[in-house]
Amino acid sequence: MSEWVIDASLALQWFLEDEADRNYSLAILRGLADNEAVVPILWYYEIGNGLIMAHRRKRITFQQLTEFLNRLERLPIRSSQQGPAAIYKLPTLAQAHGLTNYDAAYLEVAMRLHLPLATNDKSLKQAARAANVTLVRI
Repeated sequence: MSEWVIDASLALQWFLEDEADRNYSLAILRGLADNEAVVPILWYYEIGNGLIMAHRRKRITFQQLTEFLNRLERLPIRSSQQGPAAIYKLPTLAQAHGLTNYDAAYLEVAMRLHLPLATNDKSLKQAARAANVTLVRI
């Protein structure tokens, strides 16, 4: 069993069927049958926000939103336990790689735990390569 860092935008594609190019994200979801995801605590907030915004924009029903959260709860996803020292480094990491502070959180976890990163975000992929973080290939 391997561990991967996955970002929230990739995970949201599992449930939002109108998202473009879901093949990679769905392959990652299938891969969680034999692997585990590690995420910054921010991931949970981003997932909740992404789903509530999708509901408000009439992309999903509230029943679907709660079903998606129930499905997520059953997946092997755990928090990386980022402490203040790691969190305070995020602006420097974000500035160095042209990322948002949020995206820097995923890069920080991958770097600190020496884990590969699964993302569809072009900027985050580029930053991962520059930081010698392996990208998950499925």
